[in-house]
Amino acid sequence: MRNPIRGLCYVSLAGFLVLSMCLPARAASPEDHPSVPAILDRAESLFQSMKARDYPAIFAALSAKSRETIVAETASALAAISKQAPPGKPTAADAPSTPAKNPAPDPDAVRADFVVGGPIARDYWDAFLRRFDPDAALEHSRWEIGSVGKDQAEILLTHHGAEHPATLRMVLEDGEWKVGLVETFWSR
Repeated sequence: MRNPIRGLCYVSLAGFLVLSMCLPARAASPEDHPSVPAILDRAESLFQSMKARDYPAIFAALSAKSRETIVAETASALAAISKQAPPGKPTAADAPSTPAKNPAPDPDAVRADFVVGGPIARDYWDAFLRRFDPDAALEHSRWEIGSVGKDQAEILLTHHGAEHPATLRMVLEDGEWKVGLVETFWSR
């Protein structure tokens, strides 16, 4: 007579073998994604461009949303400044028929200035870099790849001594990975 326990063991073993052949050897991790080197290179090149104060390269490394937000905010700030007059002098609002001496550049002119690294871009990035040290990311942080999707990714930057990482958002645009500076650091 056959041993029913032995038969159950054979069936269980056969089932386990079939299942193990159907499952992957291990779950894919974000580090295995083929885009990871390009993602990390782009982020690193942004911080290196900041360190070198290569203003056109900084702007080129940013996502479209980041570029457009920076241009819009800068154009708006320049417009507000141009409307202010020295104390005791009428403002543009007080004297609408009088043209402003230094009219604010329109957003297209601001964008063009950022693209070439002109005086507006220099002032903007110099002010930004007075508050942000690119070496904090380049030399004083541990980098790990976070999630990687079809057109978005995250890099986890943990500054030495910090408990939690900062999450740098990356966006794939026109076949290139770009840094989502606004998407990462601006308040929502």
